[in-house]
Amino acid sequence: MTTNNPTPHESRQTPQPAMPQPATPQPATPQPATPQPAMPQPATPQPATPQPAPAQASFISLPAEALKKEKREYSKAEKILLPVALLVAILYDRLAHTPFFNDGVWVDRFGHIMFAGIFWLCYLVIFYAFYWKKISHSKVLWFVAGCSALLCIWNFLIGIYSEKYVHDKGYYYFGNHEFASLTWFVIPAVLMAHAQFAGGGYRLKDAGKMAVAWLSGWVIKPFSGIPVLFEVIGALCSSGNKSTVKKASLGAGVTLLLLCILIPLLGSADRVFGYYLNQIVGRWNIGSFVWHTIVIAIAFTLFYSFLWNVGFGTQETTAPTISARIDLLISCIVLSAVTLLYLLFCTVQFTYLFAGAGLPGGMTYSEYAREGFAQTVVVCAVNLLIFGVFLQFGAQNRITTILLAALLALTGVMLVSGFVRLKLYIDAYGLTWLRLLSAWFVIYLAVAVICCGIRMRKKKLPVIAVCAMILLGWYVVLGYSNPDALIERYNQNYHYNTAVTYAETQ
Repeated sequence: MTTNNPTPHESRQTPQPAMPQPATPQPATPQPATPQPAMPQPATPQPATPQPAPAQASFISLPAEALKKEKREYSKAEKILLPVALLVAILYDRLAHTPFFNDGVWVDRFGHIMFAGIFWLCYLVIFYAFYWKKISHSKVLWFVAGCSALLCIWNFLIGIYSEKYVHDKGYYYFGNHEFASLTWFVIPAVLMAHAQFAGGGYRLKDAGKMAVAWLSGWVIKPFSGIPVLFEVIGALCSSGNKSTVKKASLGAGVTLLLLCILIPLLGSADRVFGYYLNQIVGRWNIGSFVWHTIVIAIAFTLFYSFLWNVGFGTQETTAPTISARIDLLISCIVLSAVTLLYLLFCTVQFTYLFAGAGLPGGMTYSEYAREGFAQTVVVCAVNLLIFGVFLQFGAQNRITTILLAALLALTGVMLVSGFVRLKLYIDAYGLTWLRLLSAWFVIYLAVAVICCGIRMRKKKLPVIAVCAMILLGWYVVLGYSNPDALIERYNQNYHYNTAVTYAETQ
């Protein structure tokens, strides 16, 4: 009996150790009806039943908090940029747009070139005044800005002295059409590079990134900051902690802008209203006012977007990076073949052009000397491109270094050959603008060859940036040398009948 009594007692104690066993695998599926063990477990992550209410509350409140976080507080400079961009837009309309589309109304045929120079000079002054703390320390930017300002002044001078032609003195600007037309494109291109370098924090070696930034400055940055413009205007119009004077001034400005747009439109829509409007404002051209208002509004939007991107936008540009290197054997084969070809060419040059040996096939010496100048200059430019590619991406050793140096030396010989050909051509027919420009370009290529030679010795030299700045400075020197006066003096001194005068170039 004593043996039977403990067995039922043990059978009652067996379910107690069985309780922790289902808790370990937690197959408490047959015990969901027992909420008692669930009561001590709300501390565990199981209180999913009381969480739907806070989850819904957080789901509803998160967008409002996200919207609050997305609202950006724009700086004072971004707000001051609004009147700055408006001023630039008004100057563009009055100095660049109006003279170009109304040529001959304000001044002579060089009017749009002269006033375009004034506009870009004003833009440069405003740009430096607004971003002074950011860019005033850069010597490169000062050099580019100085050359750009000199070109703007040159455009202004050509507009003033274009009709003043003095045969016995070469002090006046005679209105060189080709240089003036080229400068009309050069100035904005240089100022675009200036702005990208000022805002991007690029190094002089980042030629690829600068090229991409220059292109994006024309096609992306004038448009990507337009949403910011409306956000800044909206931030100014919102009822924040602004004083009554600021609110009234802002309201008056918006009202004035709307009136400037709506009144001319209403005057054009109704003739009677337009008649009384003309009686009030006199000889006011409503259509012209509407057009200029539209031009100013578009220019204001684009200039604000561009200037905002320069100073406040993201300046990261993804230039294509080439990590692969040209194989050493390929570099040696290509450079050896090209060098051998140029060596044969230069041998012919020394034999017939410099030494004056007898020419084959009845060819005259003057014909031989005057032909092939353009092709020679193009070949020299291609040589510099080949040099840059293999210097940057080719495998380097002693052989490739010797081949690159030989390529530069032979390029220099070809430049001398081209200059001799050009000199003989000028001696035969006189000096013209195209021949002067060709001689100027040959001299620049010779300086570029020297810079490439220095780059082989000093690897840290940013040769592309240096050559670009030399080209800009050399272009300014060409303009201020007064090309037409220089051409006329040369032709008069050597008694040529092909003097280029202002009247003959029309």
